[in-house]
Amino acid sequence: MQEEHTGRIASRAGNAARQNILVVEDDGEMRDLLRLYLRNAGYAVTLAEDAAVAGRKLLDSHPDLIISDINLPYMSGLEFAAILMADATVPHVPVILISAHEKFAARAYALGADFIVKPFSRTQLLEAVAQSFRVKDRQESGVAAETAFAPDASPITHSAPPV
Repeated sequence: MQEEHTGRIASRAGNAARQNILVVEDDGEMRDLLRLYLRNAGYAVTLAEDAAVAGRKLLDSHPDLIISDINLPYMSGLEFAAILMADATVPHVPVILISAHEKFAARAYALGADFIVKPFSRTQLLEAVAQSFRVKDRQESGVAAETAFAPDASPITHSAPPV
């Protein structure tokens, strides 16, 4: 099973250069770490330090996926995602919300976003990205997709305690 899992990430990374991910994170070190993980996996990465900057970059870079921290200045990642998903003039872009607090998971799932608990591993991040792209690919191809981010699903976690 592990070989198949690794192969899926590797095959997705082969197509990743065509996929642009907008990362919205106010913490510079976390933003740099996300950029490093995603670029090393072959994705194009656009960075924004808050939702206002992300809104402008969304129009310029036309991302295929948005990864946003929840705790942002001016507007939370939850508010940003809700506005994007409610705006019919903005093409649908999958969103992964990240936070050190699991309490936000249900709200993220209710919006239709995925959720990852900090701290997370490179593998957990890339799995969530790959899952978002698989769902998006099925939706774009017209294939009925099963519910990707069920509100009652457990958030992606690992044994390290959140900081």
